[in-house]
Amino acid sequence: MSKVLFLSEQQLKDNSVIEAHVDSKILSNTIWEVQEFELKPILGKDLYQSIANEVLSASTISGYTISETNLELLTDYIKPFLIYGTLSYGFIPLHYKITNKGINRLTDSSVASLQSTELEYVKNNYDTKFDNYKLRLVNHLAVDLKEDVSDIIDTTGDSTGWFIPDNQINVEDFFESLASKTGLYRGYIRRGY
Repeated sequence: MSKVLFLSEQQLKDNSVIEAHVDSKILSNTIWEVQEFELKPILGKDLYQSIANEVLSASTISGYTISETNLELLTDYIKPFLIYGTLSYGFIPLHYKITNKGINRLTDSSVASLQSTELEYVKNNYDTKFDNYKLRLVNHLAVDLKEDVSDIIDTTGDSTGWFIPDNQINVEDFFESLASKTGLYRGYIRRGY
């Protein structure tokens, strides 16, 4: 699947406080993250894909026009959402750079190494994004394999700072599935759990 941005870098610069000389790689990656982490869950897979297909068609097929409904959604709701989401998500990558000398804080006049608390803050930012992608991948694979997503046990609570309650599991089925591997099922029945 190709990366389709619903907001161009130029539209972002024209409609926000971001200056013209800001690195386009940072901006496009940040727009993509906001789309993936924030917008896609709101729109749902089908509507998101429908809009992505229309944006791609409009940029590659001469004379193609986006449907009136999706154009209104894009112009009035999605683009402002992406502009401010990109501003919010962009603070870290615009101020901190990963180089071959480590993670550094950049200002107009200097480059400074990070203190340990700042380093932990930056690491937590990327850990959170990684955990989000991990959870989405697990959920995607579970759906593709025709498994019930409710059977997946959430493991992100400790690392992201967000609490998502673990799903209910049938304890008897769990121990029974382990019986041939561990012999724990007999002990489970004997103890009366």
